[in-house]
Amino acid sequence: MPSWSSVKALNASFNTAYRPTALFVGGTSGCGRGTAEAFARATKGRAHILICGRNRQAAEQVIAGFPKHAESKYEFVECDATLMKNVTKSAEDVARRIASEADHGRGKAKLNYLVLSQGILTLNGFNPTSEGIDKKLALHFYGRWKFVDELLPLLENASNAGEEARVLTILGAGVGTPLDTEDLGLKKNYSVAGSAKQGCTYNDNFVAEYSSRHPNISFIHLLPGWINTPIVRGLPWYLRTLAPVFGAIGARSMSTCGEYLTWALLNPEYKIGGFWLGPNADPVDEAKLHVSDEEARKKLVEHYKNEVVVEGASP
Repeated sequence: MPSWSSVKALNASFNTAYRPTALFVGGTSGCGRGTAEAFARATKGRAHILICGRNRQAAEQVIAGFPKHAESKYEFVECDATLMKNVTKSAEDVARRIASEADHGRGKAKLNYLVLSQGILTLNGFNPTSEGIDKKLALHFYGRWKFVDELLPLLENASNAGEEARVLTILGAGVGTPLDTEDLGLKKNYSVAGSAKQGCTYNDNFVAEYSSRHPNISFIHLLPGWINTPIVRGLPWYLRTLAPVFGAIGARSMSTCGEYLTWALLNPEYKIGGFWLGPNADPVDEAKLHVSDEEARKKLVEHYKNEVVVEGASP
């Protein structure tokens, strides 16, 4: 476990010859917001940061607190990430904006950091979107890796240029259950616990899959632990009223969480490859991962491909 002082020291020492570009999907609230703010502090404002979410006002409040620098570029990208067609459209928007910045420097469009934290906490049963995907899983898994797929060329450009290229998905590394290949997407036998566990396992497996396919990019799945965030707003009122009490007992603040997650995002030890990390950015015990069954993972990948196809989109 890194000490708090070492976390702060590494983040404060961050420095690159280039201005890094980072996209925070879900960066208007919770762990995503805390990480975006910590990253902005680490760069001292010398960064191109895009905040992606549904709430423009919340994004503008986050951006208003970022440090200012002559090279600062901060933007909001709107997206309801429960729908894959929206993810495709927003990713295209992100790519255009980054390309526009790159054109000024006559270089290729590059994305250095992609942080994915969009999610909900709900006790509802299977709740399909208009695309037929459960809303919770759409946020926690399908939409996240759809963003990765759409923006991989920009991550590859960064890696090929010798720059950082990292993906961080914030959910629950190592807390899942073995893949249920008979009910991928949980459309047959949905439960709240099953959705939570399988969503984590899906992310664990995709880190394994994508890090093997793209060995020069870092893919990280991180369990943030108990954090005092507004995510409880999706719970029934009688549980929401208790949340502030439990939040005050042992829960880490969004700011502290953001520093630890930024430490993982910037740490040289996690530069390339696949990583599964716990609340203090320590490696998760491999015995807790369910990523060794390659046949099961292959079925998950094929299932994912079929689910995220956007009608009318270019192949």
